[in-house]
Amino acid sequence: MLRNRVMSSLVQIDGSLGEGGGQVLRVALSLSTLYGIPIEIENIRAGRPKPGLAAQHLKGVELVKEMCNAQVRGGYIGSTRLEFRPGPLNKTKKTFVADTQTAGCICLLAQVALPCALFFPCNDTVTLVLKGGTNVPMGPHIEYLTEVFKPMLNKFGADFDFVVVKRGYYPKGGGEVHLRIKPVSSLNAVTLTDVGIPRGITGWSYVAGSVNINEAHTMASDAKTVLTNKLVKSNIRVPPITIEAYREDRAMAVGNGSGINIVCNTSTGCVLGGSGLGSRNQEGPPPGDTAANEILKPLLTGACVDEHTQDQMIILMALAKGTSKIKVGDEKLTCHTETAMQIAEIMLGKRGLRFNLSKSAEDGDTSSYVLECQGCGLINDSLVTQ
Repeated sequence: MLRNRVMSSLVQIDGSLGEGGGQVLRVALSLSTLYGIPIEIENIRAGRPKPGLAAQHLKGVELVKEMCNAQVRGGYIGSTRLEFRPGPLNKTKKTFVADTQTAGCICLLAQVALPCALFFPCNDTVTLVLKGGTNVPMGPHIEYLTEVFKPMLNKFGADFDFVVVKRGYYPKGGGEVHLRIKPVSSLNAVTLTDVGIPRGITGWSYVAGSVNINEAHTMASDAKTVLTNKLVKSNIRVPPITIEAYREDRAMAVGNGSGINIVCNTSTGCVLGGSGLGSRNQEGPPPGDTAANEILKPLLTGACVDEHTQDQMIILMALAKGTSKIKVGDEKLTCHTETAMQIAEIMLGKRGLRFNLSKSAEDGDTSSYVLECQGCGLINDSLVTQ
């Protein structure tokens, strides 16, 4: 069983809070499952053009429902109200499957289910079989999950293995990823307050299907040019930059697609990521520029996490034992991060969860902010007593 997992009265959550999207749903479902807190969410995805549960969100609900034997009302496409009453975590089943049957983002399914799998009441591996889009708009790319989020999760004392069976792009989807998670007894608090200097930047620029290989080379070249020019301009030593341009094997990819993912490792162990997605109707900056700038922003502002990792740290900080500190740069918090914090405090505030954002006091740095969290310290007694 999970220590501190005491059934409580129904907690009501307004789904229009903050950015008013799927973030509210994912954080609330994860914490509901882990702490045994029944929830009622109204105005689901009120801030989106098509409010209510889309296929990806519904599959996330069904996935954690199966993981904790929950009772659910309002679990259907388009629903703007959901009641979720969790039961005990499943002690017998170790493999869970979620198939969006669309290009719904696989990594967003992982965001809701992976924290739950970490605290399963067993010493066996929990497997998540996730099907949908691996590299699609409006969500993290699979490379981001495996190359950026995974090493950050390692800092909290947890890990997972993965197999990318097949890649899926918008609009067909059809991708499949297997995550194998080893449950933990608890998560460690982390301290990340010095981004350090870049030691190396690696990346992957790909095309699939009928997309010309020249696009992969262009994205890689654009990214390297932007990185080099802006680092030199900022008087930061340019580290080795290696971005591989390649065509996906047709047996490994469904449909046509292209994109780029780059990762920067720093001297203090920080891992920063950037992604760009190709489109036939390209609007805005080129994908290579987008990916490069997503890495440059934290490097130039002193942040120890990039903007996409920032909000994913909230649930880990909330579950960890002790006080975590992460420098987030000079622009405070993203809307997604503030939303995740709001939901976590609504659900766990009575259990001692506290977030605090303050100016950095290190080395006279008064332009950067540090996010501090007193975590609730969820304990998996099933592993502690073994």
